[in-house]
Amino acid sequence: MTVPVPALSAVPRVLKAVRVLLLADATLTARLATAPASVGGGPAIYTEGYVPPDARTDYLTIGPFTEVPDLTMGSGRRWGSVVTFTTKLVTVSRDLGASLMTVDRLVVLLHGVPLTVDDYAAGSCVLETSVEAYQEMIAGAQYSHYPAIWRVRVHQPQ
Repeated sequence: MTVPVPALSAVPRVLKAVRVLLLADATLTARLATAPASVGGGPAIYTEGYVPPDARTDYLTIGPFTEVPDLTMGSGRRWGSVVTFTTKLVTVSRDLGASLMTVDRLVVLLHGVPLTVDDYAAGSCVLETSVEAYQEMIAGAQYSHYPAIWRVRVHQPQ
């Protein structure tokens, strides 16, 4: 019997799973600013495609994403995807220790953990690369960016 490969993208499902996990952590959310009321308030966690112009730091962005099919053949036929995404802490704080503790909290929450991803039987996340912080000047203020790249595998059981 041939198992059909569904026509679905893992990216929106992984984004939802990661957001749910991050928003549920009181330690992380206490380290972030509150999002503007124009985007519903709550902890300042945004997708890369949109950070409100009135956003205050410290905030996190999630994305951009890449997705590659991870299909297998033979007796263990299954379908799945490998998704990579970036998280980035953005801050104006000069407190390197506090910024690194926020990044560390992301590692605690995401590295080596199983993810519950809609429409997939299994998912897991690992830290792929942590990048040294970089700075940029915007309207006279120095913003520091702390990016990390993550790899998520999602699949159906064999």
